[in-house]
Amino acid sequence: MPRVSVVIPTYNRAAMVCEAIDSVLVQTYPDFEVIVVDDGSTDGTEQVLRERYGDDRVRYFYQENQGRAVARNRGVRMSKGEYLLFLDSDDWLLPHALEVQVGFLDRRPEVDVVYGDGYYCDAEGRRLQRISEERPAIPEEGLLAVMILHNVVVAPHSAMVRRRALGLLGDPWFDERLRGTEDADLWLRLAAAGARFASHGEPVCLYRLHGENASSRSHPQWARRWRSVQRFKRKTLAADFFPTLPLWSRREFLRQMLLIFFDGEPEAQAEIVASDRFRALPREDQAMLLYRLGVETVTRHRDLKRGRVWLAQALALSPRRKYRLALALARWRGLPLRLLVGLRRRLAPRRMDKSLAPHWQDVAGG
Repeated sequence: MPRVSVVIPTYNRAAMVCEAIDSVLVQTYPDFEVIVVDDGSTDGTEQVLRERYGDDRVRYFYQENQGRAVARNRGVRMSKGEYLLFLDSDDWLLPHALEVQVGFLDRRPEVDVVYGDGYYCDAEGRRLQRISEERPAIPEEGLLAVMILHNVVVAPHSAMVRRRALGLLGDPWFDERLRGTEDADLWLRLAAAGARFASHGEPVCLYRLHGENASSRSHPQWARRWRSVQRFKRKTLAADFFPTLPLWSRREFLRQMLLIFFDGEPEAQAEIVASDRFRALPREDQAMLLYRLGVETVTRHRDLKRGRVWLAQALALSPRRKYRLALALARWRGLPLRLLVGLRRRLAPRRMDKSLAPHWQDVAGG
């Protein structure tokens, strides 16, 4: 029985998935199996793989198109390994990846999930940037506090998880309602369930950036993926562990929901503001978020009526001068407030965004 199972979901990537499989077959650690789950490809993927791989370590399964989460769950069910690694069909492992990850888990039996470093690369594999350059620091309050704000693991194939840890969640392990955020959701739920995470600085993977990345705005399924991101955020807000998080983490999560993930969706924003999670914040924090929401609504979305409502609510919670001023300037189609905000932004120092990954660019500047 193999110790490591590498699960590769794929859809219409006959050439790329071969490169992903090849990156596993050249591993310095030999005790593994590759589980390829074809999620309804129509580009001849099955024929290509059956002709190319006679290696009995590569096992192929086909299913009707149901999404990557369903494919990953099926891969887990078909797998046998003590350790699991989830490799997307457009990415690669570095040759020593399994050796490094297995060695770490063997030395640290108390660790459930280990994640290493890696490189963003272009379509041809040219290395662009270390993944760790974009990972946030882990605060003293623990991993969960920052994991709700960022996908700390970033690349799913930079991580290896013990099969026993997946038992904390039960089947299905990946939420099959999600499309594109199911890996971040898995790590978050594992951390909330008590799984122990550890990291190291050794590069173990390549994360390929190309025009067909599922997290890219140019992807034809971008709109569906963004709805999945929103579903994931709502799910996190409603989670039982959310009230246990430190104030700064909850406040920043709600800021991101209001000003990034549901930007320009006033009905969803109103629902968030009315939620128990929002009202559990101190009054000053509620007021600050309402103020920022009001300013954005007036200046960017030109919705004077709704923006003034947010600003009035902020002022009712905290009689700060800038809230009063913003409400007073939110007149005449919001022009005075837009002029003031525009001037302040021009005078503010520019923040350099060095992010390469599409899923970071989507929320940059929020």
